[in-house]
Amino acid sequence: MLGMKSNWLIVFAFVVTAVVLAIGLDFPSLYLVAKPLLMITLLLHFISASKGYPAWRILVMAALVFSWGGDVLLMNNDMFMAGLVSFLVAHVLYIITYQKTGASTGKLTPMDVIKFVILGVALIWVLYPGIGDLLIPVVVYALTLIAMGIWAHKRRDATSEPSFKMVSIGAMLFVLSDSLIAINKFAIEIPAERMLIMSTYIAAQFLIIQGLLKHNKVD
Repeated sequence: MLGMKSNWLIVFAFVVTAVVLAIGLDFPSLYLVAKPLLMITLLLHFISASKGYPAWRILVMAALVFSWGGDVLLMNNDMFMAGLVSFLVAHVLYIITYQKTGASTGKLTPMDVIKFVILGVALIWVLYPGIGDLLIPVVVYALTLIAMGIWAHKRRDATSEPSFKMVSIGAMLFVLSDSLIAINKFAIEIPAERMLIMSTYIAAQFLIIQGLLKHNKVD
């Protein structure tokens, strides 16, 4: 099992605090500096905390790198599609990671699938009037996002209980965060959208990483 403590987690906590303060107190310059450091410090934490060299370790590292790329690119409104692609790759890498950490032999319940399908359909229905020529890329992204959430739940009974719970909750928060981004951009403006999006996103990535660090095969 993985799960060594890492001093980088303390640094990550400081960066999270800086991001939250930058948003809450409206310090754009602090936000521009702190946001790109989120995934960098979380990546360094994962590298430091992961014991040994499991085959899927590099996949998680790559997912965090592409997440960092998405974070940086989405800070520029003109780079939305590039940011979307970067996060798409991150989700695919997480799906493969889940497959290698329990999903290949785990169990899905009907509710696991139903809740994500309903969410996906509802999201496209809300976004459809405003996405115009971006329909295909948005649908592809939404399907990948939903698949990531479902695959996180497919680890049930094939990994440790803490790992399953943390990763599955993290995946749901990731879906929520990305959905909020899309709704705010293509449908309606969400009050305090940046705080809502970033808080759910940070919690999502943290829980996924911590959950994967607690992965342990179940006989």
